[in-house]
Amino acid sequence: MFVYQSRQSTRFALADCISFIKNIPMNVVLDRWFVSGMKMFFNSFGILAIGFISILLSDVSGQSNKRILLPGIVSELERKQISIDFGDTAKDITPLISKAFSCHGAFRLARPNESQYTLFFTNSSRNQVEVSVLGGKPRKIVKILITSGNSPEQAILKACDKVTSYFLKIPGFFAGKLSYISNLSGHKEIYVSNALMSTSRPNTNFKKICFNPSWDNPGRGLFFTSNRQVFNNIFYLNLDTRKVSTIANFQGSNLSAVQNPRTGQLAMILSGKRNPDVWIAASPTARPKQLTRNKSNESGPCWSADGRRLLVTSDSRGKPQLYEVSLSTGVLTRIPTNVSSHCVEASWNPLDQTKITFTAAVAGGFQIFEYDFLERKSRQLTQGSNHGLQSTWLNDGRHIIYTERSTSGGTRLMILDTELDGSKPRPLHGANFGNCSQASFFYSTQ
Repeated sequence: MFVYQSRQSTRFALADCISFIKNIPMNVVLDRWFVSGMKMFFNSFGILAIGFISILLSDVSGQSNKRILLPGIVSELERKQISIDFGDTAKDITPLISKAFSCHGAFRLARPNESQYTLFFTNSSRNQVEVSVLGGKPRKIVKILITSGNSPEQAILKACDKVTSYFLKIPGFFAGKLSYISNLSGHKEIYVSNALMSTSRPNTNFKKICFNPSWDNPGRGLFFTSNRQVFNNIFYLNLDTRKVSTIANFQGSNLSAVQNPRTGQLAMILSGKRNPDVWIAASPTARPKQLTRNKSNESGPCWSADGRRLLVTSDSRGKPQLYEVSLSTGVLTRIPTNVSSHCVEASWNPLDQTKITFTAAVAGGFQIFEYDFLERKSRQLTQGSNHGLQSTWLNDGRHIIYTERSTSGGTRLMILDTELDGSKPRPLHGANFGNCSQASFFYSTQ
């Protein structure tokens, strides 16, 4: 807010101005003429001007108060956002929906008299939520949205997704779920939470190291790597039964597995008796076949949304870069990101297959970039003294979640709107979640 002082302060300011004019030193004839004219003006009209301004300020304030408050200036970013308030929504659910819309980027929370729309959330039944969208002055209902979920919380988050779809015509992501790695227990274990990390629970307790979690296609389980049996092997965790099964325990290092979203194939990184290569299994239970046969090291497989293309990181040219792998021949074709000699950890946009995000080493640290296959250009998404790495797209093709690593080594998960200029990343959790990293996102369309 901008603050204007009282009439008395204004008089003092004008008096100072007059005093300044009267006391200007005169060095040339032109100065004498100019200052004499200014003196005559202020002597003739100064008192009248002071009285007139004082009356105006008194009328604006309604009384001779000492402060006048005027609305703050809306920033360029805020002009692009949809301003909302939650009206008479119950206070017990307001914190959850406030966090949802605050972290989105396209919305801005405002006071009722300054917002464009009011969103009134009500629990029509235990697991069903109704949202009344009100607009205009005075407020009138312009849309009613109804949704249900498996729990009261999921119903609320799905309702937030419906609001997002109504206004932006793109999917919402709030009702999705995350898997990630946390050292909260003192060991790197797998946790699963909702997309906002308002609720979370551990899903492993091996007291070893787990890493590289990735969702299966139905969203009912996770592929991951762990040294729970001394060596690094690939496992599958069924979240319904809590059963852990072995996917790959071949000689050498078994490093990661991601499932093809169309065919169900698994792309894995296995070293065997040599360097890590890409292997493909027709299903999680099938024996994998070697796809690449290079002297280089491959890592970080990433499928396109249609399952027809596969990206990996390879150091075939000496330093790690991103490559597309031919699914028929295993030949690597470099992606010309052209921003760094160290580019890793690709993630494919689920709605726009012309875009990927990746991690690049720049300016002595790591940051997240986006590459556009059509423009053949990269743009930097994160910056600052902290590192940005391990990005994953959300289902709306607009937001990413990534790991932020501080200069002291602490890590946390951040969410970023990649489309809104001026949008800043927001943390999804506090220190009570431990050091979190390697997020994998899933959203059910059923």
